[in-house]
Amino acid sequence: MSLLHLAVLDLTAFISLSALFCLMPTAYQILEAIAISQRNTRELQRSQQMQQLFLDQGPFGAYIKDEQSRILYYNQELQSKFLVDAEEWLGKRDSEFLPDPEEGRRVMENDQIVLKTLQPLKLIEEVKIPGNDQPCYWLSFKFPFSDGATGDRRIGGISIDITESIEAQRSLTDLNRQLAEKALELEEKKQELIYLSDMADMLYSCESEDEVYQVVALTCSKLFPNMSGCICIISNSKNYVQMNSSWGEERTTKEIFSQSECWALRRDKLNLFSPRNSGLVCNHLIHPVSGTHLCIPLFGEGEIVGILHIYALEEISPEEQQIAEIIARTLGFTLNNISIKQRLTYESLRDGMTQLFNQNYMETITEQRLAEADRSGQPVSIIFLDIDNFKSYNSRYGHVTANIVLKGLAKLLLTSIRSFDIACRWGGEEFVILMPNMTLENLRKRVEEIRLDVEKMQLKDGDQILEGITASFGIAVSEPGITVKDLLNRANQAMLEAKQTGKNRVREYVNTCN
Repeated sequence: MSLLHLAVLDLTAFISLSALFCLMPTAYQILEAIAISQRNTRELQRSQQMQQLFLDQGPFGAYIKDEQSRILYYNQELQSKFLVDAEEWLGKRDSEFLPDPEEGRRVMENDQIVLKTLQPLKLIEEVKIPGNDQPCYWLSFKFPFSDGATGDRRIGGISIDITESIEAQRSLTDLNRQLAEKALELEEKKQELIYLSDMADMLYSCESEDEVYQVVALTCSKLFPNMSGCICIISNSKNYVQMNSSWGEERTTKEIFSQSECWALRRDKLNLFSPRNSGLVCNHLIHPVSGTHLCIPLFGEGEIVGILHIYALEEISPEEQQIAEIIARTLGFTLNNISIKQRLTYESLRDGMTQLFNQNYMETITEQRLAEADRSGQPVSIIFLDIDNFKSYNSRYGHVTANIVLKGLAKLLLTSIRSFDIACRWGGEEFVILMPNMTLENLRKRVEEIRLDVEKMQLKDGDQILEGITASFGIAVSEPGITVKDLLNRANQAMLEAKQTGKNRVREYVNTCN
């Protein structure tokens, strides 16, 4: 080998060694880049695995759809909720696998909204799950995105099951509704108590049966505004029942009927006829009979005095029946009290033997008539009469027979005076008659007629004809400002003058001071 050849070889070796030293940094960089790439790939894979774990194992439904709403991906939550495997829904639309096709159609419509607007959509979806009769509610977030690999549009969605929250909200809503209903019911009960309390207060102040009927009818019109009704009272003769008061627009019962026509009166207990309670139909109802009819007997002084009748187009609730029974009991109790009050008032104002007014009432009513006379300018006349020789008559026949005379005279006086005149037994054999608005001339004539009637009166004790009686009369006419005592004293003074001048005559008081 020549020296030249050796030189060339050495030069080549030197160049190769120099090149190797020059390329060594680049190889290290490549290896480092490969290591970095591998690390990045592993990180990406771990990230993708984490994302996949997040989507698959998260407590929410996750899915991806294409532009035709076909399923490209759904996570394990949806698989477990709908009991499907990981590939059963792939390529299908919601309408193909949801139990309700209409529900699937609504879901797909929402998908199209997302694609058209290219905006996220937040909504609550109602979804039925197989094997569960109750629907589930999902809070869904749908959003559009592009597939990085193909550039195609995709629909992503995440749905959170909020069924418990919805049910809790509904339960709360139902509870609020129930509370509102209870509050309204309590308010209605409060109003009912106010009406009943007002009725009781007004009934306590009533002085006649007619006032009682008006108060009860007014209360019933408030408590039962959509109903009609009436109060029917048995007549004193017990031969018929008559409507005394009513409320509402409908008239469904006769105004007069017999007791036997009402089942409540016949059985002494409530009678209800309604579409749901096909009970006994009272014959006092006007045909054709429809709706609901409630008849409640009214008890007063231990016996039935009438009925409270209520009519409604619809059913009468048990609560309304209870209120009606309370009203009926209160009405019966009040009628009983009115009857007792009237009897006591009658007895306190009347003479027990003759049933004429007594002295206390005569003094009271004379005072009122004098006050009216002062305003009207019309005089008031007083007639004072005393039976002549009544003590000897009493001694001859006895007290029992003498009482027959007193009763007979009282009856005669009542038939001899006007309806607005007032007769009273003053005491013993003395009587007083109050006659307003009568001229002195007519008074003289009328009293003389009464005197003659007394003289001609026939008295009997059974078959025994009694001796007749006469009476002495004194009359006095009021003057402006005169007192009751002075007017009665004047009439009494005139009567005493009639006694002293021969009895069985009429004497007029003459004011000697004038």
